[in-house]
Amino acid sequence: MAALAALAASAASASARVPQYGPPLPASPFSQPRPYVNPFTNSAWGAARTDMGVDWIPAHRLAVQAIGDAVILGSDSHADWPGHHIIWYQLLDGTHAGDIIYVAEHLRKLIPAGSFVRAGQRIAVALPGDPWTEWGWATEYGSPVAYPCYKVDGEHTRAGREMARFMQNLGAHVYNSPGPGRSFPQARRCG
Repeated sequence: MAALAALAASAASASARVPQYGPPLPASPFSQPRPYVNPFTNSAWGAARTDMGVDWIPAHRLAVQAIGDAVILGSDSHADWPGHHIIWYQLLDGTHAGDIIYVAEHLRKLIPAGSFVRAGQRIAVALPGDPWTEWGWATEYGSPVAYPCYKVDGEHTRAGREMARFMQNLGAHVYNSPGPGRSFPQARRCG
């Protein structure tokens, strides 16, 4: 009886966190999932402010790497973002399976929507110079989760701090300390 209760508790905790903003996860085409990677191990990446997401400054052209095995949900080179480029992808496995990450702004050579990518694979190229790059949590349509809360340029948001914590968990050194808390996008966006 105790073993059955432990099994039920384990199953409940495994399914307790359901991603809030994405479509149903597609079946992964990969037989073995790869662990998440820290995409900022190259010293040419410079951490910058946290606002809707986390800004990163490339010193020269750098590969934008997928953090985990993923499906590219959108890839747009005519976006309203500064720099006019955004790519967003849904993680297929790991602790953040189903969560969606966007990378926006000063990008080129974006992989097309519908592509499956491996952790660490190049999905775009970041260019040096303003407007840099921004990485954050997104909805299935590529809109930053923090967008409804964002009123002033540079304002720290809950979703930005959650992304900063996630990046810290990957081993990245962020510019603004996000403080303690969750590293998942929460259903309550503002606050």
